[in-house]
Amino acid sequence: MKQYRDQIDRIDSEIVRLIGQRAEIAREIAAAKQKDNLPLYQPDREQQVYDKIAKLNPGIVDDESLRNIYREIMSATLKLEGSIQVGYFGAEGSFSHQATLKKFGRSLSLAPFRTIDDVFQATERGEIRYGVVPIENSTEGMVKATLDALVKYNLQIYSDIVLQITQSLLTRAKDLKSIERIYTHPQAYAQARNFIMKNIAQAEWIETPSTSEAVKIVAEDGSERLAAVASHVAGEIYGVPVLLDDITDYKRNFTRFVVIGRDTANRAERNRTMISFNLPDSTGSLYRALAPLYEEKINMRGIESRPDRSQVWSYIFFIDLEGHADDAPMQAAFAKIRDLTTGFRILGSYPVEKGPED
Repeated sequence: MKQYRDQIDRIDSEIVRLIGQRAEIAREIAAAKQKDNLPLYQPDREQQVYDKIAKLNPGIVDDESLRNIYREIMSATLKLEGSIQVGYFGAEGSFSHQATLKKFGRSLSLAPFRTIDDVFQATERGEIRYGVVPIENSTEGMVKATLDALVKYNLQIYSDIVLQITQSLLTRAKDLKSIERIYTHPQAYAQARNFIMKNIAQAEWIETPSTSEAVKIVAEDGSERLAAVASHVAGEIYGVPVLLDDITDYKRNFTRFVVIGRDTANRAERNRTMISFNLPDSTGSLYRALAPLYEEKINMRGIESRPDRSQVWSYIFFIDLEGHADDAPMQAAFAKIRDLTTGFRILGSYPVEKGPED
């Protein structure tokens, strides 16, 4: 046993030395970035590192575990390079908080915000460098508050995070019959609606700004008549027991979060671009606006419309595309779309994580 532990001790010493050496080089890179006025956090480089270590991995440790280790190494390095504060939607323990930790690790300064709009506002004011908000759920679709904020503020999508979502029933009640009120966010309620209607139909749903806020309310009240639908992580943080784990109606339930900021992302191997525009009130206007995407062989991942609050009965269309805005086919398509629409904007062109389908 001693000989194995001695070997591990020697390896640990070498790992610590190499991490320090890596950090010194990263600090020199940070100085060069600041001199050239480049952002310290660059998601295209992050994607390169994760792809590289996956290829180098001999397989004894699984890719996800190795990625977790490197995330914290890079998080500590970013902290050394400079002061970066990241804000997220919801309180500690929210899914946005978990997505932020998955993206930025535990070494950076993280700040919670009560609403999605608050995250955008703080980012635009420069109170935080980046914000993390949900944009799309695999079962419930696009997050309307995020789409509205993307056109309201002069910010861009800079990166994304994909997180599998498991909703739990958190309560001090001993059985489902005792529950009279359920607190949760509308998205979380929609993801567990069938379970709730079948098993807790007597309970009144109370909407909250976030799932973690729901757990805080239940924790502070202390009553066995209240429950929250949220993550088990939030239950652990606020001391509310899990009565039932995973009450999500659809088990392949994923939410995509985006990092917002002022920086423009470089092209990476895997990219997505989101655009928005208004259309003239005429027959076939949407068909004509989308035709250039087909002509340039650009894959459209999603389309959504939201009311344009500056005009009555006018709508803003959001189009999610595969590829980067600097790609030649994308530039050709955008030139045509600009002539056919009004208010055309690129809301972000950015590296993306591999999703569950990859």
